[in-house]
Amino acid sequence: MTLVVDASVVAEVLLNTRRGGVAGRHLDDHHVVAPQHLVAEVVSVLRGWSLGGHLTDREGRLALRELDVMGIELLPVEGLLPQVWDLRHNLSAYDAMYVVLARAIDAPLLTLDERLVRAAPDCARLAN
Repeated sequence: MTLVVDASVVAEVLLNTRRGGVAGRHLDDHHVVAPQHLVAEVVSVLRGWSLGGHLTDREGRLALRELDVMGIELLPVEGLLPQVWDLRHNLSAYDAMYVVLARAIDAPLLTLDERLVRAAPDCARLAN
C-alpha cells in the first residue's frame, strides 16, 4: 500500500524521537511517497532544532544522510498546483501539497500535525 508522509513524520523518524518511533512503525511494508518539497521542509525542521540547541551538528548531518536512504519516493506536484491553490484559505502551501498528493493518488497522509488532520480528515491520519 502507498502512504504519503509529511515532514513532521520524517523529521521525528530521522531523529529517533519517541513520536518518531511510533510514526516509524506505520511506515513498515508501505511504499512511502511525498511531494518533492519534503526535502527542503525536513532540512528546515532540522535547522530549527539545531538553532534551538536541540540537535548537534553531528546529529543533523547524520539525519540528512539517513534521509537520503529512507527510500521515500519524491513526486512532482506541478500538475496539482490548481488544487493546492484551492486550499489556500485552510492550509499552508506546504501542507496543501501533501493533502493534494494524497487525494490524487488515493493514499492516506501520515502526519504528526493534529491541525492538518482536522483540516483534511478525508486523507490525513495522525501517526499515534
